[in-house]
Amino acid sequence: MRKFLQKLKDNKLLLDGVNVVGGFVLLVALLVFFISKAYLALLVAIWAAGLMNMANGLKSMRKKKTGAALGQSMVMLGMIILIGGTALILSAMGLF
Repeated sequence: MRKFLQKLKDNKLLLDGVNVVGGFVLLVALLVFFISKAYLALLVAIWAAGLMNMANGLKSMRKKKTGAALGQSMVMLGMIILIGGTALILSAMGLF
């Protein structure tokens, strides 16, 4: 396991790993939501989507051609998804 994590770190694949885990969590949470109509599962899906968008923005900021502008806008969109989605789900649950 230590060698695997070191290889991820050396090849700068940590953000890709975050995206893979986030995508898996997103799919499972959406499946749970469609089966059980539990709003907490939808909240988990929104958080996974926002964090994936932020990870893609951080990855994009490292590239030279696209620069920081695209990456910063993706990170900001991820924050908007997190804040807006959380407020929307909490209001649908009657807690906000």
